[in-house]
Amino acid sequence: MMSAQAETWCQTDGHTDYELFKDFNAWIDEGEFDLELPLLRSLGQVGLSNPSKAFFAGDREAYEQALEAYRAGRRREVLSRDHFVETYGEEDGVHWFERNEQRFDQLVELLAAQEVVPFIGAGISVDGGFPTWANHLRQQGRTAGIPTERVEEWLAQGQYEEVIAHIEQQHGREVFAQEIRDVFGKRGSIQDIALLVSELFTDTLITTNYDRLLEQVFDTGGVSGVQVINGVTAMDLPDPEKVTIIKIHGDFKDPAHCILGKAQYDAAYGEARLDLHLAVPKILARYYRNNNLLFIGCSLGNDRTLQVFQATKAAAGDVLFPQHFAIEQAPEQREALVARNSELSRLGITAVWYPKGQHDKVDSILRHAKSELNYMKTQIARVSGRKLLLRLVD
Repeated sequence: MMSAQAETWCQTDGHTDYELFKDFNAWIDEGEFDLELPLLRSLGQVGLSNPSKAFFAGDREAYEQALEAYRAGRRREVLSRDHFVETYGEEDGVHWFERNEQRFDQLVELLAAQEVVPFIGAGISVDGGFPTWANHLRQQGRTAGIPTERVEEWLAQGQYEEVIAHIEQQHGREVFAQEIRDVFGKRGSIQDIALLVSELFTDTLITTNYDRLLEQVFDTGGVSGVQVINGVTAMDLPDPEKVTIIKIHGDFKDPAHCILGKAQYDAAYGEARLDLHLAVPKILARYYRNNNLLFIGCSLGNDRTLQVFQATKAAAGDVLFPQHFAIEQAPEQREALVARNSELSRLGITAVWYPKGQHDKVDSILRHAKSELNYMKTQIARVSGRKLLLRLVD
């Protein structure tokens, strides 16, 4: 009985809100603030281990004012205002920062409605200790004894499938498959960004990666809460009781059903031309038509996945598609940014930009999105509490 009363008191008093703002609380505890708030200054001088908690309990109104200032500053930092102004000039820089703000808010609204399906690319696996696909092909070439300069020539021309085809022709597909097992079969290192993905998305995830990093993040108990669907075979229906990970190009555990070389790409997507009736294009097209996709760690070059989206959109004519998003590197030249923005927009993909090469910004953007979702929860709870109080008074 006492625990139930304590919980009710905590929820009414708002103490549970404190745990939702971990980044803000850490910012205060580390003394990085420059806010002129007397209580906050005095708490910092006392030498408390958690001045943020004392601040929250001692002056809730001041705590919330500080939180608002922190959110505004963090927003400018995460969405790269200073970088855009420095790179593109004052007027254009502010323009693209404002576009970033609007697009970020649109994404957060859809995240709050739980309508977003993440599309995870190799960038996430790289943080977990796996190579990019280009670097993996370099490793494949080394194992197969292909001269380095020849591999580099293929990669420079974007002929990734040629590397695989050469290895298969000269050494057999088994050599390539074993290298896949050797490289992607290890346990990955779970970094913050993978944890953020698991916290933000607990229903369906799509990936082109072969490794099992996502499974590692979700499989923390004795009984697996994850269902893996191989996009190549696509025989299973999603289990509503589990987190579904759709591996579009297959799983390293089953190299025979992985899309690796040109022959496998042709079989999965169509040889002479794209065939939207095959299993992999059908899955991609279905999610593209029906869900708000968020591309994380994806290069979004002119690969076959994007060709499916292009063909699906072209075939649909004027049909309105869901809004898709990509956390995307911003080109350093304004003209290139305008061109890339248009290219993605034609596919219905809204880019939230981050500075080229600063891949840690992807983590920051997702983390700030999570913080904003937590903030929305407190506002909704507060409104609900006021409505309940009014009903009780009436």
